[in-house]
Amino acid sequence: MVGPRLALAFALAFTACTPAQAPKARKVGKVMALGGVGGLIATSFAARYTSNTQVLLLGFSLTSAVGIGTYAAGDLAVPEAEVETIPERNHRWARILTERAAGAAREGRCPRVRRLETKVQLYDPEIHDFVFMRDPEIVKCVTGPGIAAPGPTVPEVPVLAPIVESPALEPPP
Repeated sequence: MVGPRLALAFALAFTACTPAQAPKARKVGKVMALGGVGGLIATSFAARYTSNTQVLLLGFSLTSAVGIGTYAAGDLAVPEAEVETIPERNHRWARILTERAAGAAREGRCPRVRRLETKVQLYDPEIHDFVFMRDPEIVKCVTGPGIAAPGPTVPEVPVLAPIVESPALEPPP
């Protein structure tokens, strides 16, 4: 009668561990396993002075076994960390900085918006063009009074300066 109950208790304990409980389960399992091993060592020293150590050996062995099982269940319940690629990270940060820039623009902190714009442009040009520059408050900050409108920094077609004939540059007669 004790065997099925014990098996049911083990099954419930090992399958009920969720990711939220996993760190505590691992800590409890570690303490139980080390406590059981410590008890086994102490019992081996006590065997010299008494002949009735069977109950102690069985109890500490079960404690250690349950501790190891609990630690394993807690360790298996923790999900593995997701690995984020560089483009995914840059895309995520571009979105985060766009949200921060929108808040700063609504608070009237335009110098911050302009600093964030350069970062968003570096992280993800698509987010910059299709999300960042579509927010009317951000556009007001970026192209506000006294600020040149964003445009290409290098002219697309080279412009030559016109040749001006000046009478002052003519050779003397």
